[in-house]
Amino acid sequence: MASALNVLTAFVGFKPERRVALSPKRVDCDEEMDESPTSSEDEESYEDLTLEALENLSLKLKLWLRRIHLTEQERPMNRQDLEHEIYLTQEKVINPYKAFLISNKSNDPKDLPMLGYYDQRLEEACEKLLIEKNKVNFEMPEEDHRRFDKYEVFVCSLLGLNLDFLDCLEEMSSIQRHHRTLDEWIEIVLQNNSESVSSASKNTLTKELLVSIGFDPLSTQSTATETIMARSLELSTHHHIEACEWAEIFIADEFKYNPLLSSLAARFPFEGHLTNTWFQRQSRNVNIRNVVIKESLNSAIIQSILSDKVSHDEQNIVLYHGTDHHSAEDILVRGIDLCCGRQKRDFSCGSGFYLTKSLDVALNWAKSTTTKPAILVFQVDRECLSNAKKLDLSPANQIERWRKIVSSFRSGKRTARTRKSLRLYDLIEGPTATLMISETSGELMLEPKASSHQICLISEDFAEEFQQTLHSVLFFEIS
Repeated sequence: MASALNVLTAFVGFKPERRVALSPKRVDCDEEMDESPTSSEDEESYEDLTLEALENLSLKLKLWLRRIHLTEQERPMNRQDLEHEIYLTQEKVINPYKAFLISNKSNDPKDLPMLGYYDQRLEEACEKLLIEKNKVNFEMPEEDHRRFDKYEVFVCSLLGLNLDFLDCLEEMSSIQRHHRTLDEWIEIVLQNNSESVSSASKNTLTKELLVSIGFDPLSTQSTATETIMARSLELSTHHHIEACEWAEIFIADEFKYNPLLSSLAARFPFEGHLTNTWFQRQSRNVNIRNVVIKESLNSAIIQSILSDKVSHDEQNIVLYHGTDHHSAEDILVRGIDLCCGRQKRDFSCGSGFYLTKSLDVALNWAKSTTTKPAILVFQVDRECLSNAKKLDLSPANQIERWRKIVSSFRSGKRTARTRKSLRLYDLIEGPTATLMISETSGELMLEPKASSHQICLISEDFAEEFQQTLHSVLFFEIS
């Protein structure tokens, strides 16, 4: 079958290997053509192999571009044509091809006539790149070849980070380095870089801020930065968390669901062949639905899906929790684990489970933080909530206490007084915080968002009891 793999083999020397996470072999634009047969195409999907090939080509071009800029003072003017061709290939050929493959991952390649179009564009782009490369006698130095062979560099390229982002690991002993996983090291470096950025610069998420904490300045239009920016602007969540954390959320999600970083990146956690129909897991009285949708996902669609399953009446209240596929699976199988909560949230710091009466809010959070959104639906007897030991921070006369508690948790510096006072409760209820910029000081301020509402479970015993009210779980794939 004529494909991108054949194109890359012929023009950039790509030879399909096993998943890149298991093998350092990658595309090399300088290698000679090698058409020796392999069995890897039988072991991996066509889409994964092609994505791997495209990512390796993308890394090679980033190394070319990096070398051109490092030698900017001495480069001849005619290298500008090669630089221009690199940008065109990345933005007009590689990125669209990757997006096409990801959006059609569940389809048989034989049923995708547009593959021929993308293959042709890739072939033409590779020919132009080699022509421009040969014109100026451009060659990668040995240093760049060594960098290309490092798996950590490939991962940084895949995530849109600087290619030297993880160079600090080379100074560590192997014991210290392997004490943490690669995604943990990336999160640590991101956090350290964020701390060195001035507070004023962190008030708003911008591409300049992303560059300052480690994203590739030569790829500011990359899929990574565009995705982070788009997610942060998703409806009302933009001012709910600090700007730099959007990058951490993106990185964590990529390690979960990018097929080149995770061997567990399945379409759905349960019964992947069953789509757009209800089913139940054996021994679990919970309704499950795998929803495949090609249009924009909104709360009206979900309400329609739930209309014949969930009842809104005087006895029950319906609460929602927006999350990703893996987290929803864990909650369904193992129950609510408060310790899996995120750090520095309104009513918790690493130990809390959030719910909302608003489906829009739950969906908005899920869509903003993951490529694999899921919605958990809890149908709760009102008496259950009435009997819970609840701290209600909704009334106007509780605003100062709300501000103290939120500030304490958001700073990550809970006082002994706060810990002691909250130990008495099962849950906290109140408005959502939004980050505002003070007109006088320019500093970030936490204020309650108008008409917002959230519930945070903080008691392990109550969370275990509350788990029994889980009614439905919706897993979404947006193509």
